[in-house]
Amino acid sequence: MVLIKADATKPSEAIDYDLFRFNRSNLPVNVIVPADPDQPLIMMPELISPKQALKALEIAAEGRKPKSSSL
Repeated sequence: MVLIKADATKPSEAIDYDLFRFNRSNLPVNVIVPADPDQPLIMMPELISPKQALKALEIAAEGRKPKSSSL
């Protein structure tokens, strides 16, 4: 697991690009990358409960596709 922390207190083209890429308008952007590169990224809400985090990590590890309403 890799945590990437971005600080948007100063303008950053890299952060702006990732916000655009993930269709978000502000930070935080919480993304889980599945173990299987053929599976889609799992976009998480801004506020995540422990239950949501564990469920998304299980889905990512198993290579299953998440049901958008289930997270």
